[in-house]
Amino acid sequence: MRTLKFGIWIVGSLVTALAQEKELEAKDVTEKVRQRYNSIEDATARFTQLVKFGFSKIEQNFSGTLTMKRPNKFRVESEHQTLVTDGSTVWAYSPVNKQVIVDRYKENQNSLSPEQFLLRLPTNYYSSLIGREKSGDTRLVVLKLVPKDDQSFIKSMKVWVEEGTWIIRKVETTDVNDTETTYTVRDVKLNSDIKDSRFSFTPPPGTELVDLR
Repeated sequence: MRTLKFGIWIVGSLVTALAQEKELEAKDVTEKVRQRYNSIEDATARFTQLVKFGFSKIEQNFSGTLTMKRPNKFRVESEHQTLVTDGSTVWAYSPVNKQVIVDRYKENQNSLSPEQFLLRLPTNYYSSLIGREKSGDTRLVVLKLVPKDDQSFIKSMKVWVEEGTWIIRKVETTDVNDTETTYTVRDVKLNSDIKDSRFSFTPPPGTELVDLR
C-alpha cells in the first residue's frame, strides 16, 4: 500500500512539474515575442485570412498585404478593402462601393494591433503552451491565449510562433459569436525603412468621402 501511495505521489509530482514547465515555457515564448517585436521598427508581409462564421457556417477566404511601422502606423490592402492609419487618422476604402470612410484612430481593448496584442499580452491574456509543430524546416510553438476580461469580444486565440526568429506566423481567433478567423503570415520583411507617406491615403477620383471625425 505504501508503495502504491508513493507511486501515485511520484506521478502526481511529475504531472505538476510538467504543468509548471509548460506554464514557464509559455511565459518564455511570449516574452521572446515581445522582445522580438521591440526590435522591429517596420515590417511588410503577405497574409491570408480565412473566416468561418459561427451561425451561418459561411466561409470567406482572401489574401492581402500588411505594412506597419511603429508606433500605430498600418496599411492593410486586399481586393475588398484598403485600411490605412497614420496613428491619428484612419481611412477605410472600399473599391466596390467607391467610398472611403475617414475617422479618428482609436485603440480599444479588443484591438489586435501589435501594441495591444504584444505589449499588453501578460496583462490581457492567460497563456499556455499546447504543443509544437513543424512546417517544412520551420519549427513552431503553439500557444493558447484566453482573455482575462470576461467581457472581451475575443473568446480565445491560438498563436503559432516560429522558434528562433520568434515571429508570429499564424493566429486563430474565436469570438463571442463563435466566428473563427485565421490569419497566416508569410514573406515577412523587417526594418526596411518604410516612409511615413506610406501611411496616408488619397482617394481615387470619383470616390465618396464619409468623414466621421
